[in-house]
Amino acid sequence: MKISKYILICSIILLLAGCNFGDSTEQKLSTILTEIYDLEADYRDVQEELADTESKEQANFQQMMELTKDQKEELTTMVEDTATLLKTRLALVEKEAASIKSTSESIKQISSLVSETKEASEKESLKEIETSLNERIKAYEEVTTNYNELANMQQELYKMLVDESADVTTIQEQVKEVNLHNELVQQSVQKFNDATIRVNEVKEEVLTSLQKDAK
Repeated sequence: MKISKYILICSIILLLAGCNFGDSTEQKLSTILTEIYDLEADYRDVQEELADTESKEQANFQQMMELTKDQKEELTTMVEDTATLLKTRLALVEKEAASIKSTSESIKQISSLVSETKEASEKESLKEIETSLNERIKAYEEVTTNYNELANMQQELYKMLVDESADVTTIQEQVKEVNLHNELVQQSVQKFNDATIRVNEVKEEVLTSLQKDAK
């Protein structure tokens, strides 16, 4: 069973060098993007701890699968330890999700900036970056939904390991379901990563375009 979520996780890159200061569309957008970057600090900060927790949980699970129900005391201890790790990583994901969600209001400021901007080309550029940011949040919501569902399935699996009424076939079926759902999580993580890469690409293109227009 694999539980790794973040083989590769992407974050928004703060690259605002060369921006003009003042009340230009470029500067206003740069300010908003800086706010978004700062709001995602918790998201970035939890990644290492989350990956480490997942790794420990994975190692525990492999050891548990090598034990038999005759080794009940040792197995029970490991299941309890592993369940604690699961709770820890869910708390980290919750913190991560709150960080991503907190950027919504800042993204709405781009919509206001679109209304303020008179130049048609600038409006289109701003709409493009707003769309890419919203699509990234939508992709992240899919990650958390699938990830939390996977965690619930893993929790049930851990309980089965110490449940005397659960036979080997039932446990193997649950492992299979967990692995299948993990593939879904990996797909949604990749979708989120792609969306983040797209945000960074669009941001660079838009800022470059606005810098040229300001000259």
